[in-house]
Amino acid sequence: MKINARSITSFLRTERRFPIDKPVQNMAFFSVKRSQDWTKATHFFRPIVAFVAILLVVLIYATPKALASDHQDTTFLATKLTAADLTDLYVFESPTDPNNAVLIMDFDPLIVSGEQRPFDPNVLYQFKIDNTGDSIEDVVLQFNINSTRLQQIVTVRGPSRPIIRGTDSALLPVSLTGQVNQTFSTSNGIKFFVGTRKDPFFFDLEQFFKIIPDRNYSLQPKPSPPLQVLSFRPAGQAQDTLAPFNVHSIIVELPRKLLGSGKIGVWITTSVNTPRLRNRNLAQIERLAVPALNELFMDFQAHNNSNLQTPTQDAGNQSQFIRAFVNAIGRPQGIADAVISVAIPDVIQADLSKPSGSYFGTQLGNNFGGRRPKDDVIDVTASVVFGNAVTGITTGQIPGLTTDNVGPNDANFLPTFPYLGNPL
Repeated sequence: MKINARSITSFLRTERRFPIDKPVQNMAFFSVKRSQDWTKATHFFRPIVAFVAILLVVLIYATPKALASDHQDTTFLATKLTAADLTDLYVFESPTDPNNAVLIMDFDPLIVSGEQRPFDPNVLYQFKIDNTGDSIEDVVLQFNINSTRLQQIVTVRGPSRPIIRGTDSALLPVSLTGQVNQTFSTSNGIKFFVGTRKDPFFFDLEQFFKIIPDRNYSLQPKPSPPLQVLSFRPAGQAQDTLAPFNVHSIIVELPRKLLGSGKIGVWITTSVNTPRLRNRNLAQIERLAVPALNELFMDFQAHNNSNLQTPTQDAGNQSQFIRAFVNAIGRPQGIADAVISVAIPDVIQADLSKPSGSYFGTQLGNNFGGRRPKDDVIDVTASVVFGNAVTGITTGQIPGLTTDNVGPNDANFLPTFPYLGNPL
Protein backbone atom coordinates (compact mmCIF):
# COMPACT_ATOMS: atom_id res chain seq x y z
CA MET A 1 0.00 0.00 0.00
CA LYS A 2 1.43 3.35 -1.03
CA ILE A 3 0.87 6.20 1.39
CA ASN A 4 2.91 9.37 1.17
CA ALA A 5 2.83 10.37 4.85
CA ARG A 6 4.71 13.62 4.29
CA SER A 7 2.39 14.60 1.47
CA ILE A 8 -0.81 13.91 3.35
CA THR A 9 0.52 15.57 6.52
CA SER A 10 1.31 18.69 4.50
CA PHE A 11 -2.07 18.53 2.80
CA LEU A 12 -3.98 18.17 6.07
CA ARG A 13 -2.04 20.63 8.21
CA THR A 14 -3.04 24.14 7.15
CA GLU A 15 -4.12 27.42 8.64
CA ARG A 16 -7.46 29.11 8.00
CA ARG A 17 -8.39 32.75 8.34
CA PHE A 18 -11.89 34.16 8.33
CA PRO A 19 -12.50 37.87 7.88
CA ILE A 20 -15.87 38.24 9.58
CA ASP A 21 -16.00 39.64 13.08
CA LYS A 22 -18.77 39.92 15.67
CA PRO A 23 -22.33 39.92 14.28
CA VAL A 24 -24.54 42.89 15.07
CA GLN A 25 -28.31 42.33 15.19
CA ASN A 26 -30.37 44.56 12.93
CA MET A 27 -34.15 44.11 12.98
CA ALA A 28 -35.09 40.69 11.54
CA PHE A 29 -31.56 39.98 10.36
CA PHE A 30 -28.13 40.92 11.54
CA SER A 31 -25.13 42.67 10.12
CA VAL A 32 -21.73 41.08 9.83
CA LYS A 33 -18.93 43.60 9.86
CA ARG A 34 -15.61 43.03 8.19
CA SER A 35 -12.53 43.35 10.36
CA GLN A 36 -8.80 43.36 9.98
CA ASP A 37 -8.56 41.06 13.00
CA TRP A 38 -8.53 37.66 11.38
CA THR A 39 -9.54 34.56 13.32
CA LYS A 40 -7.16 31.60 13.06
CA ALA A 41 -7.97 27.93 13.30
CA THR A 42 -6.28 24.75 12.18
CA HIS A 43 -7.99 22.77 9.46
CA PHE A 44 -9.97 19.64 10.23
CA PHE A 45 -13.03 17.74 8.96
CA ARG A 46 -16.55 18.79 9.48
CA PRO A 47 -18.10 15.34 9.61
CA ILE A 48 -18.95 13.88 6.22
CA VAL A 49 -22.01 16.10 5.40
CA ALA A 50 -22.20 16.71 9.06
CA PHE A 51 -18.89 15.93 10.66
CA VAL A 52 -18.73 17.56 14.08
CA ALA A 53 -15.56 18.57 15.80
CA ILE A 54 -16.70 16.92 18.98
CA LEU A 55 -13.98 14.94 20.61
CA LEU A 56 -13.83 11.94 22.89
CA VAL A 57 -12.72 14.24 25.67
CA VAL A 58 -15.68 16.49 24.91
CA LEU A 59 -18.10 13.59 25.03
CA ILE A 60 -16.80 12.66 28.45
CA TYR A 61 -16.24 16.04 30.05
CA ALA A 62 -18.11 18.67 28.00
CA THR A 63 -20.70 21.04 29.33
CA PRO A 64 -23.47 22.46 27.10
CA LYS A 65 -21.42 25.62 26.79
CA ALA A 66 -18.48 23.69 25.34
CA LEU A 67 -20.67 21.73 22.97
CA ALA A 68 -21.98 24.87 21.36
CA SER A 69 -18.73 25.58 19.53
CA ASP A 70 -17.57 22.16 18.40
CA HIS A 71 -19.55 21.34 15.26
CA GLN A 72 -17.56 23.57 12.99
CA ASP A 73 -17.48 24.32 9.29
CA THR A 74 -15.66 27.58 9.81
CA THR A 75 -14.50 29.22 13.01
CA PHE A 76 -17.05 31.98 12.57
CA LEU A 77 -19.97 29.56 12.33
CA ALA A 78 -18.66 27.58 15.28
CA THR A 79 -18.08 30.48 17.62
CA LYS A 80 -20.31 33.33 16.44
CA LEU A 81 -23.34 31.86 14.68
CA THR A 82 -23.99 28.15 15.25
CA ALA A 83 -27.55 28.63 13.99
CA ALA A 84 -26.18 29.12 10.46
CA ASP A 85 -24.08 25.94 10.62
CA LEU A 86 -25.67 23.54 8.12
CA THR A 87 -25.12 19.84 8.79
CA ASP A 88 -27.17 17.74 6.34
CA LEU A 89 -29.46 17.88 3.32
CA TYR A 90 -31.89 15.06 2.46
CA VAL A 91 -33.94 14.78 -0.73
CA PHE A 92 -36.09 11.68 -1.17
CA GLU A 93 -39.32 10.21 -2.46
CA SER A 94 -42.24 10.37 -0.03
CA PRO A 95 -42.81 6.92 1.51
CA THR A 96 -46.51 7.73 1.99
CA ASP A 97 -47.47 9.52 -1.27
CA PRO A 98 -45.82 8.64 -4.62
CA ASN A 99 -46.68 12.09 -5.98
CA ASN A 100 -44.63 13.86 -3.31
CA ALA A 101 -40.98 14.53 -2.52
CA VAL A 102 -39.42 15.36 0.83
CA LEU A 103 -36.75 17.98 1.57
CA ILE A 104 -34.93 18.09 4.93
CA MET A 105 -32.40 20.66 6.10
CA ASP A 106 -30.54 20.05 9.39
CA PHE A 107 -28.53 22.76 11.14
CA ASP A 108 -27.49 24.20 14.53
CA PRO A 109 -26.08 20.88 15.78
CA LEU A 110 -25.01 19.34 19.09
CA ILE A 111 -28.18 20.17 21.00
CA VAL A 112 -27.97 18.10 24.17
CA SER A 113 -30.85 16.09 25.57
CA GLY A 114 -33.44 18.33 27.19
CA GLU A 115 -31.92 21.57 25.90
CA GLN A 116 -34.52 24.06 24.64
CA ARG A 117 -32.41 26.02 22.20
CA PRO A 118 -34.42 28.76 20.44
CA PHE A 119 -34.17 29.27 16.69
CA ASP A 120 -32.21 32.32 15.56
CA PRO A 121 -34.33 35.02 13.85
CA ASN A 122 -31.21 36.53 12.29
CA VAL A 123 -30.70 33.76 9.72
CA LEU A 124 -32.49 33.09 6.43
CA TYR A 125 -32.63 29.38 5.50
CA GLN A 126 -33.18 28.34 1.89
CA PHE A 127 -33.69 25.26 -0.22
CA LYS A 128 -32.51 26.01 -3.75
CA ILE A 129 -33.59 23.84 -6.68
CA ASP A 130 -32.18 23.80 -10.21
CA ASN A 131 -34.55 22.08 -12.67
CA THR A 132 -32.87 23.11 -15.94
CA GLY A 133 -29.42 21.55 -15.47
CA ASP A 134 -27.35 24.75 -15.28
CA SER A 135 -26.62 24.67 -11.51
CA ILE A 136 -28.56 27.93 -11.04
CA GLU A 137 -31.62 27.95 -8.81
CA ASP A 138 -35.03 28.04 -10.54
CA VAL A 139 -37.15 27.42 -7.43
CA VAL A 140 -36.49 28.46 -3.84
CA LEU A 141 -38.10 27.91 -0.45
CA GLN A 142 -37.22 30.46 2.23
CA PHE A 143 -37.64 30.26 6.02
CA ASN A 144 -36.97 32.59 8.90
CA ILE A 145 -38.10 32.91 12.53
CA ASN A 146 -39.74 36.13 13.70
CA SER A 147 -38.76 36.18 17.39
CA THR A 148 -36.50 34.66 20.02
CA ARG A 149 -39.33 33.57 22.29
CA LEU A 150 -39.89 29.93 23.11
CA GLN A 151 -43.16 29.99 21.15
CA GLN A 152 -41.52 31.05 17.92
CA ILE A 153 -43.31 31.62 14.62
CA VAL A 154 -41.92 30.40 11.28
CA THR A 155 -42.37 32.51 8.16
CA VAL A 156 -42.38 30.55 4.89
CA ARG A 157 -41.83 32.06 1.44
CA GLY A 158 -42.22 30.06 -1.75
CA PRO A 159 -41.80 27.66 -3.39
CA SER A 160 -41.43 30.02 -6.32
CA ARG A 161 -38.88 31.55 -8.65
CA PRO A 162 -36.21 33.60 -6.87
CA ILE A 163 -36.12 37.37 -7.19
CA ILE A 164 -32.31 37.25 -7.24
CA ARG A 165 -30.11 34.27 -8.14
CA GLY A 166 -26.69 33.52 -6.74
CA THR A 167 -25.14 34.32 -3.38
CA ASP A 168 -27.40 37.32 -2.69
CA SER A 169 -31.06 36.73 -1.86
CA ALA A 170 -34.16 38.90 -1.75
CA LEU A 171 -37.13 37.91 0.38
CA LEU A 172 -40.09 36.49 -1.52
CA PRO A 173 -43.68 37.35 -0.58
CA VAL A 174 -44.88 35.48 2.51
CA SER A 175 -46.69 32.21 1.73
CA LEU A 176 -47.78 31.28 5.25
CA THR A 177 -46.69 31.14 8.87
CA GLY A 178 -46.65 28.35 11.42
CA GLN A 179 -45.45 27.57 14.91
CA VAL A 180 -42.09 25.99 15.71
CA ASN A 181 -42.25 22.29 16.63
CA GLN A 182 -45.69 21.83 15.10
CA THR A 183 -46.72 20.52 11.67
CA PHE A 184 -48.56 23.03 9.46
CA SER A 185 -49.66 22.90 5.83
CA THR A 186 -50.95 24.80 2.81
CA SER A 187 -54.07 24.30 0.76
CA ASN A 188 -52.07 22.96 -2.20
CA GLY A 189 -50.69 19.99 -0.31
CA ILE A 190 -47.40 21.19 1.24
CA LYS A 191 -46.58 20.10 4.79
CA PHE A 192 -43.97 21.81 6.97
CA PHE A 193 -42.24 21.06 10.22
CA VAL A 194 -39.60 23.37 11.71
CA GLY A 195 -38.29 22.23 15.06
CA THR A 196 -35.90 20.11 17.10
CA ARG A 197 -35.37 16.49 16.07
CA LYS A 198 -33.02 13.64 16.82
CA ASP A 199 -29.85 14.08 14.76
CA PRO A 200 -30.20 11.38 12.06
CA PHE A 201 -26.56 11.35 11.01
CA PHE A 202 -24.52 8.35 12.18
CA PHE A 203 -20.73 7.96 12.23
CA ASP A 204 -17.90 6.67 14.44
CA LEU A 205 -16.21 10.03 14.63
CA GLU A 206 -14.12 9.09 17.67
CA GLN A 207 -12.29 6.40 15.70
CA PHE A 208 -12.01 8.65 12.69
CA PHE A 209 -10.02 11.14 14.77
CA LYS A 210 -7.56 8.36 15.56
CA ILE A 211 -7.17 7.69 11.83
CA ILE A 212 -6.65 11.35 10.92
CA PRO A 213 -5.77 13.17 14.16
CA ASP A 214 -5.39 16.45 12.30
CA ARG A 215 -9.18 16.66 12.16
CA ASN A 216 -9.38 16.66 15.97
CA TYR A 217 -9.67 20.27 17.06
CA SER A 218 -8.20 19.63 20.53
CA LEU A 219 -4.97 18.19 19.13
CA GLN A 220 -3.98 21.34 17.28
CA PRO A 221 -1.47 22.71 16.55
CA LYS A 222 0.63 19.52 16.73
CA PRO A 223 -1.52 16.51 15.86
CA SER A 224 -0.03 13.04 15.44
CA PRO A 225 0.84 11.88 11.90
CA PRO A 226 -2.18 10.72 9.87
CA LEU A 227 -2.97 7.13 8.92
CA GLN A 228 -1.03 5.53 11.73
CA VAL A 229 -4.33 3.79 12.42
CA LEU A 230 -5.65 2.18 9.22
CA SER A 231 -9.01 0.79 10.25
CA PHE A 232 -12.30 1.68 11.85
CA ARG A 233 -13.45 -0.32 14.85
CA PRO A 234 -15.06 -3.68 14.05
CA ALA A 235 -18.79 -4.29 14.16
CA GLY A 236 -19.97 -4.51 17.73
CA GLN A 237 -17.27 -2.12 18.95
CA ALA A 238 -17.92 0.85 16.65
CA GLN A 239 -19.87 3.70 18.23
CA ASP A 240 -22.17 6.37 16.83
CA THR A 241 -20.60 9.57 18.14
CA LEU A 242 -23.68 11.67 17.30
CA ALA A 243 -26.17 9.44 19.10
CA PRO A 244 -26.49 11.71 22.18
CA PHE A 245 -27.47 14.84 20.24
CA ASN A 246 -30.42 16.62 18.68
CA VAL A 247 -30.43 19.09 15.80
CA HIS A 248 -32.67 21.78 14.36
CA SER A 249 -34.56 20.73 11.22
CA ILE A 250 -36.69 22.19 8.45
CA ILE A 251 -38.78 19.43 6.87
CA VAL A 252 -40.99 19.89 3.82
CA GLU A 253 -43.16 17.39 1.95
CA LEU A 254 -44.65 18.73 -1.27
CA PRO A 255 -45.96 17.67 -4.68
CA ARG A 256 -43.06 16.85 -6.99
CA LYS A 257 -44.52 19.06 -9.72
CA LEU A 258 -43.74 22.15 -7.62
CA LEU A 259 -40.02 21.38 -7.95
CA GLY A 260 -39.88 20.30 -11.60
CA SER A 261 -40.68 17.36 -13.83
CA GLY A 262 -37.39 15.55 -14.39
CA LYS A 263 -33.87 15.80 -13.03
CA ILE A 264 -33.18 18.41 -10.39
CA GLY A 265 -30.25 19.54 -8.27
CA VAL A 266 -30.84 20.69 -4.71
CA TRP A 267 -28.65 22.56 -2.25
CA ILE A 268 -29.21 24.55 0.95
CA THR A 269 -27.89 27.89 2.14
CA THR A 270 -27.93 30.18 5.14
CA SER A 271 -27.83 33.94 4.64
CA VAL A 272 -27.59 37.08 6.76
CA ASN A 273 -27.88 40.82 6.41
CA THR A 274 -24.59 42.61 5.80
CA PRO A 275 -23.60 46.26 5.27
CA ARG A 276 -22.40 45.28 1.79
CA LEU A 277 -26.04 44.94 0.78
CA ARG A 278 -27.75 48.21 1.63
CA ASN A 279 -31.06 47.21 0.00
CA ARG A 280 -31.92 44.70 2.78
CA ASN A 281 -31.04 41.72 0.63
CA LEU A 282 -29.27 38.82 2.33
CA ALA A 283 -25.74 37.51 1.77
CA GLN A 284 -24.96 33.78 1.67
CA ILE A 285 -22.81 32.62 4.58
CA GLU A 286 -22.89 28.83 4.11
CA ARG A 287 -23.80 26.33 1.40
CA LEU A 288 -24.18 22.55 1.65
CA ALA A 289 -25.37 19.61 -0.41
CA VAL A 290 -23.32 16.45 -1.07
CA PRO A 291 -22.02 14.83 2.12
CA ALA A 292 -18.31 13.99 2.22
CA LEU A 293 -17.38 16.47 -0.49
CA ASN A 294 -15.93 19.64 1.03
CA GLU A 295 -15.77 17.96 4.43
CA LEU A 296 -13.58 15.06 3.31
CA PHE A 297 -11.54 16.46 0.47
CA MET A 298 -11.15 20.20 1.02
CA ASP A 299 -8.58 21.71 3.34
CA PHE A 300 -10.18 23.71 6.11
CA GLN A 301 -8.90 27.11 5.07
CA ALA A 302 -10.86 26.81 1.82
CA HIS A 303 -14.23 26.05 3.42
CA ASN A 304 -15.28 29.67 3.71
CA ASN A 305 -14.52 30.43 0.07
CA SER A 306 -16.59 27.43 -0.99
CA ASN A 307 -19.44 28.49 1.32
CA LEU A 308 -19.58 31.87 -0.40
CA GLN A 309 -19.77 30.43 -3.91
CA THR A 310 -22.48 28.89 -6.07
CA PRO A 311 -22.55 25.37 -7.62
CA THR A 312 -21.54 26.88 -10.97
CA GLN A 313 -18.04 27.37 -9.55
CA ASP A 314 -17.56 23.85 -8.20
CA ALA A 315 -15.95 22.27 -11.26
CA GLY A 316 -13.03 24.65 -11.01
CA ASN A 317 -12.86 24.66 -7.23
CA GLN A 318 -13.72 21.39 -5.47
CA SER A 319 -12.19 19.24 -8.19
CA GLN A 320 -8.65 20.37 -7.40
CA PHE A 321 -9.05 19.41 -3.74
CA ILE A 322 -10.47 16.00 -4.61
CA ARG A 323 -7.48 15.27 -6.83
CA ALA A 324 -5.01 16.50 -4.21
CA PHE A 325 -6.52 14.33 -1.47
CA VAL A 326 -6.59 11.20 -3.62
CA ASN A 327 -2.97 11.78 -4.56
CA ALA A 328 -2.01 12.33 -0.91
CA ILE A 329 -3.40 8.95 0.17
CA GLY A 330 -1.57 7.21 -2.67
CA ARG A 331 -4.52 6.16 -4.80
CA PRO A 332 -4.88 6.41 -8.61
CA GLN A 333 -6.54 9.44 -10.14
CA GLY A 334 -9.34 7.23 -11.43
CA ILE A 335 -10.73 7.46 -7.90
CA ALA A 336 -10.83 11.24 -8.14
CA ASP A 337 -12.39 11.04 -11.61
CA ALA A 338 -15.20 8.87 -10.23
CA VAL A 339 -15.91 11.21 -7.32
CA ILE A 340 -15.90 14.28 -9.55
CA SER A 341 -18.23 12.65 -12.07
CA VAL A 342 -20.99 12.04 -9.51
CA ALA A 343 -20.43 14.80 -6.93
CA ILE A 344 -19.60 17.88 -8.98
CA PRO A 345 -21.41 20.25 -8.99
CA ASP A 346 -22.09 20.10 -5.26
CA VAL A 347 -25.84 19.46 -5.40
CA ILE A 348 -28.00 16.51 -4.39
CA GLN A 349 -29.29 15.15 -7.69
CA ALA A 350 -32.73 13.58 -7.98
CA ASP A 351 -34.95 12.48 -10.84
CA LEU A 352 -38.57 13.38 -10.12
CA SER A 353 -39.78 11.15 -12.96
CA LYS A 354 -38.59 8.01 -11.14
CA PRO A 355 -40.66 6.40 -8.38
CA SER A 356 -37.84 5.58 -5.95
CA GLY A 357 -34.09 5.45 -5.74
CA SER A 358 -30.79 5.15 -3.96
CA TYR A 359 -27.91 7.41 -2.98
CA PHE A 360 -26.15 8.64 -6.16
CA GLY A 361 -28.81 6.69 -8.04
CA THR A 362 -29.59 9.51 -10.49
CA GLN A 363 -25.99 9.43 -11.70
CA LEU A 364 -25.31 5.68 -11.42
CA GLY A 365 -28.59 3.79 -11.32
CA ASN A 366 -31.13 5.64 -13.47
CA ASN A 367 -33.45 6.03 -10.48
CA PHE A 368 -34.73 8.79 -8.18
CA GLY A 369 -31.34 9.23 -6.54
CA GLY A 370 -31.38 11.82 -3.78
CA ARG A 371 -30.47 10.98 -0.19
CA ARG A 372 -32.60 9.38 2.54
CA PRO A 373 -31.87 9.82 6.27
CA LYS A 374 -31.00 6.12 6.57
CA ASP A 375 -28.59 6.10 3.60
CA ASP A 376 -25.12 5.15 4.86
CA VAL A 377 -23.26 7.93 3.06
CA ILE A 378 -20.10 7.32 5.10
CA ASP A 379 -19.77 3.75 3.86
CA VAL A 380 -20.66 4.69 0.28
CA THR A 381 -18.02 7.40 0.16
CA ALA A 382 -15.37 5.43 2.05
CA SER A 383 -15.84 2.36 -0.13
CA VAL A 384 -15.13 4.45 -3.23
CA VAL A 385 -12.24 6.51 -1.87
CA PHE A 386 -10.47 3.77 0.10
CA GLY A 387 -11.82 0.69 -1.68
CA ASN A 388 -12.85 -0.37 -5.18
CA ALA A 389 -16.58 0.39 -5.19
CA VAL A 390 -17.87 1.95 -8.45
CA THR A 391 -14.39 2.17 -10.00
CA GLY A 392 -13.15 -1.40 -9.57
CA ILE A 393 -9.69 0.09 -8.90
CA THR A 394 -7.76 -2.02 -6.39
CA THR A 395 -4.40 -0.19 -6.39
CA GLY A 396 -3.66 1.38 -3.03
CA GLN A 397 -6.79 0.11 -1.29
CA ILE A 398 -7.08 0.55 2.49
CA PRO A 399 -9.64 -2.16 3.35
CA GLY A 400 -10.00 -1.17 7.01
CA LEU A 401 -11.26 2.28 6.02
CA THR A 402 -14.07 1.22 3.67
CA THR A 403 -16.71 1.12 6.42
CA ASP A 404 -17.04 2.63 9.89
CA ASN A 405 -19.35 -0.26 10.90
CA VAL A 406 -22.03 2.13 12.17
CA GLY A 407 -25.51 1.93 10.67
CA PRO A 408 -28.80 3.77 11.18
CA ASN A 409 -30.72 3.23 14.40
CA ASP A 410 -34.38 2.65 13.50
CA ALA A 411 -35.41 4.31 16.75
CA ASN A 412 -34.12 7.62 15.37
CA PHE A 413 -36.61 7.73 12.48
CA LEU A 414 -40.36 7.88 11.91
CA PRO A 415 -42.26 6.11 9.10
CA THR A 416 -44.42 9.17 8.45
CA PHE A 417 -43.98 12.94 8.37
CA PRO A 418 -41.79 14.53 9.73
CA TYR A 419 -39.69 11.33 9.32
CA LEU A 420 -36.91 12.29 11.76
CA GLY A 421 -37.20 10.86 15.25
CA ASN A 422 -38.45 12.75 18.28
CA PRO A 423 -35.71 14.68 20.06
CA LEU A 424 -33.93 13.25 23.07
